[in-house]
Amino acid sequence: MIFEWRSYDLGVGKAPEYLGLFSREGVQHATRHLPMGGYWLAESGALNRIHHLWIYDSLAERDACRAGLAQETGWVQGFMPRGFPLIERQENRLMRLERGSDALEAVVATRRQAHPALAEGAPLFAPGFLSLTFGAAPAEALAVWRVEQGENPGEILALSPGTPPAPQGARAHQLLRALGVSPLS
Repeated sequence: MIFEWRSYDLGVGKAPEYLGLFSREGVQHATRHLPMGGYWLAESGALNRIHHLWIYDSLAERDACRAGLAQETGWVQGFMPRGFPLIERQENRLMRLERGSDALEAVVATRRQAHPALAEGAPLFAPGFLSLTFGAAPAEALAVWRVEQGENPGEILALSPGTPPAPQGARAHQLLRALGVSPLS
């Protein structure tokens, strides 16, 4: 499996606008094609940064999924013209799983399910927090990956429930808030 971790830096104060637009007018189009694992807003570290996880069987599946999304009218003519101008910087990592959990396995098993748009009036964020750690992994991690392509090849990324302290050797440790449409929250 290929785990694609994407990080987007948005304009100052633009994260709520982007995330609301994605949750209400983008997720249903994107997940018809792309297998979403999670979608989060960083609450510490770089602000106005969002992270999202996509899970593919192979690079060939990734190519086919992205080609399908490029033909999705609601995405190309609806979400993209309004959402993409809010993005200032993008970063992408392709990773392999080092250690998973039952929660991650459940998300992987249902990764190809399309997600409905967030209902009007529903909260934008799921309750609680997760922690993202670069360079080390807490024992209670939901998932631990190793970067194969992108910045810092060989580096460990770990996603953990709650707010555990940073483990020894961590390069960065961020608090994340999951979107209400995020499978892994």
